[in-house]
Amino acid sequence: MNDKTETNTRLELLSAILMSLVVISISWSAYQSTLWGGIQTFTLREVTSAGLKVSMNTLQQGQYSTVDVIMFMEYINALNNNDQKHSEFYYDRFRPDFKLAVDAWLETKPFENPDAPPHPFVMPEYKKSYSEEAERFATEQAIKLQEAEQANHNSDNYVLMTVMYTGILFIGGIVHVFTEKIRLELLVVGWVIFSAVTFFLLTMPIAPLFE
Repeated sequence: MNDKTETNTRLELLSAILMSLVVISISWSAYQSTLWGGIQTFTLREVTSAGLKVSMNTLQQGQYSTVDVIMFMEYINALNNNDQKHSEFYYDRFRPDFKLAVDAWLETKPFENPDAPPHPFVMPEYKKSYSEEAERFATEQAIKLQEAEQANHNSDNYVLMTVMYTGILFIGGIVHVFTEKIRLELLVVGWVIFSAVTFFLLTMPIAPLFE
């Protein structure tokens, strides 16, 4: 075997190794991009679900607060009219959470004490449970949205890796038509690009298989 044949054999071997590694890297990048795309889809579903829960709890709280206000106004009217029957009627039908706030407000002697709180809705005892739930789901929604955006970013980056590796395949596909010197130079360029792209590939997050 002469020197030229031996050189060509080595170049072909280096080219074959490079192309094999590139194909494996493309397959891995495409696989990861698909996984991250799936994670994004399911996470966005959780975002939508959390958003619906925010709306439902906000609406529920609005309905309860409206009922509380109406019944409290009727209760105050009955007190002002010294109508014990109707004042007790409304008081007995207050929601348990609201009744605690009314009791705490009455203890401040609002009809005698000018410094008393104006109404029970500003009392610490007046709990807005549905509003608190809505805030919790809103926080969850924001977190899930960030996760979905990150998953989309990861998927895009893996697609970019695939495109860059494809460029190396192009080099490998045309290298055989050139002279020995140019083939060597193209292979060096291909290996340099492969090393740089692979370095970034190894720093990218890997999608979990099971969650």
